[in-house]
Amino acid sequence: MRKAIKIFLLYVLPAVIVLIIIALIALPHVAKKYINEHGKEYTGRKLAVDQIRINYFTKTLRVINFRMFEPDGQKSFIAFDTLLIKINPVHLLSSELDIDQIRLVKPEVNIARRDTVYNFDDIIAFLKSKPKEEPAKKASAPYKYVLKNISLERGKLSFNDIGANYTNIMKDLKFAIPYISYNEEEISKVGLKFYFENGGFFQARADYNLRKGVYDADFTVNQLDIAPFLPYTKDYFRLKSMEGIVDGSFHLNGNISKLDSILINGDGNVTGFVAKDLSDRKVLGAKKGHVVMKNSLPMKFSFNFDTIALTEPYLFFEMKDSTNNFLSLMVPSPPSSEPFQYFYAINHLKIENGLVDFRESSHGEPFNYNIDQISFAVDSISSTSKWIKAYSAARLNKRGKLKVEMGIDPSNPFELKVDYVLTNFQLSDLNLYSKYYVGFPILLGNMYYQGKTVIKARQITSENKLIIRNAKLGKKSGGLMNLPLKLAVYLLKDINGDIILDLPLTGDLNDPKTNIGHLVWQVLKNVVVKVVASPFRALSRLMGVDPAEVKGLEFGYGDTTLTDRHLKRIKLFTELEKKKPDMNIELTYFNDVELEKKEIAMDEAGKLFKASTGSDYNKEKAQFTIFLAQKLKSDTISPVSGSLLLIGNHKLDSIQNSFAQKRIHKIEAALHGIDSTTRIKMVTPNKEVPENVGSRPVFELKFSVDE
Repeated sequence: MRKAIKIFLLYVLPAVIVLIIIALIALPHVAKKYINEHGKEYTGRKLAVDQIRINYFTKTLRVINFRMFEPDGQKSFIAFDTLLIKINPVHLLSSELDIDQIRLVKPEVNIARRDTVYNFDDIIAFLKSKPKEEPAKKASAPYKYVLKNISLERGKLSFNDIGANYTNIMKDLKFAIPYISYNEEEISKVGLKFYFENGGFFQARADYNLRKGVYDADFTVNQLDIAPFLPYTKDYFRLKSMEGIVDGSFHLNGNISKLDSILINGDGNVTGFVAKDLSDRKVLGAKKGHVVMKNSLPMKFSFNFDTIALTEPYLFFEMKDSTNNFLSLMVPSPPSSEPFQYFYAINHLKIENGLVDFRESSHGEPFNYNIDQISFAVDSISSTSKWIKAYSAARLNKRGKLKVEMGIDPSNPFELKVDYVLTNFQLSDLNLYSKYYVGFPILLGNMYYQGKTVIKARQITSENKLIIRNAKLGKKSGGLMNLPLKLAVYLLKDINGDIILDLPLTGDLNDPKTNIGHLVWQVLKNVVVKVVASPFRALSRLMGVDPAEVKGLEFGYGDTTLTDRHLKRIKLFTELEKKKPDMNIELTYFNDVELEKKEIAMDEAGKLFKASTGSDYNKEKAQFTIFLAQKLKSDTISPVSGSLLLIGNHKLDSIQNSFAQKRIHKIEAALHGIDSTTRIKMVTPNKEVPENVGSRPVFELKFSVDE
């Protein structure tokens, strides 16, 4: 026995130890060779390792220059420079994995996607295809493990979306977990940090309850460049470029087994945001956007915001026939038959110093309009709000001022109330439209506009007060409509040169033909047509008299006498001329000559009747008729036809013409007697004009302006 023990101690044991040492020395080389030659059998991909080192004294394992290749066996899918694992082997004997350190240096992962297919789908499919192990007949106790000092350094993650032609690279990834245990209640000070390729970084720290699955995390985004994310907007917008920097700090908590429990709050900023359309034109922008999010449940589409604020936002809006540039930017999406449930609430929504560049190009030349210094504020708005109020103000084309107070039902935009005031609006800003529609360029003028508009049950009611000061139009040239706008403007001016109009407007928005712009234009058009067709009301207000006083002068048939009433009106005409020096005023003479000749014939025949009988023909009509019959040697004849035959047409023409000349001469004399510089003209139109028919002798005031 002693000899056997001696042989064992002297020969067998040293040999076994030598074999173990040789095996331990050879193990890294064998493992390396096995991985390089048989890695594909276990993963479906070619694997390569440069070195595997085991330090049995420090109990560390190093894997150096590991690579998992793409299916082509050439390109790298996953690689790392060094994996260091420091293990406590004693605990393995008690079925417990005790690792003092796991350190991964310079890992690199290259993920690629084409549509919905990823470059790792084949690995998943390979692993799923491997035969499953037989389930254990007897449940075993949970495996015990303790993992300490887990870290990742200088990592790199590359994501290439081939379909979107987009690549995003995150570099200098850092990750640290101090401690993980099978029975640990919480992990504290877990950290992750990586840098974006274009600058900035992402950083997170979290506590995690392993057993309960509860986590509590803070994460920060710093100087994230949004330009690389442009390809992901292509399904929604047609943009050429997008730029801006995002910063934010957020707090996240929830349970990993209950995704809809994610609760998030924090605040974020975007600065220098610019979006350009396909023609490289800036269409959207903002100097700064600021969001403060309160407790929100994103997986339940429930969002609460304390503040959403935009500083110096920019919008370029261009009308193109029946569409606009924003409709052109948007990519149509298929209609969804399923209702989308969501909730939002915003305590404060505001815009400061906004700018809108408006362009409209459907009238031969571009119409450009600038709206800046835009402010907008809404307090307490949510998806369940029944009524919200908003306040806004802006500067119009560097001069005009606009203030708006609006109330609206957010679930029904056709239930609203708007009060607005516009001051110092320059009429020349509308020069393009004025020339296009009515042919008049607007040289001068500013406008004050106050309105109250209510839409209820899709019925619009609007009360508007318009004051235009110092309006002056240029010379007419063309125009889609032949409206005497210049005359209307001149007629509407009061003694101070102001135009004051009340413009009520109503309409039924249930009628698809109803257009707000057309309604407004129709109201203005009606005002112009009405005032030109009947200018006396406007002029009477100017003069402070009854409209009948400025219509003209009336005479009876055969009457040529200027009465005090006539002279008073003639003086009124000269005063009107002084108040409207650029207006042409005419006294146009209308008279039904044939009717007046009948009156003259009766008067002349009556004179003969009185000379013969001493009687008045108006009182002795029967005797007058007999007198005419005797003179004309006719059995029966009417007083009118008899008088015409008795006096004769030649004489009647002479008398009638004399009456007309006397009236004209007397009026002219009266006009020049009151104002020797008067430019009021006397006009006698052709006797065939329709206005003569049935008319008594009247001098009607006519107005015009040089166009």
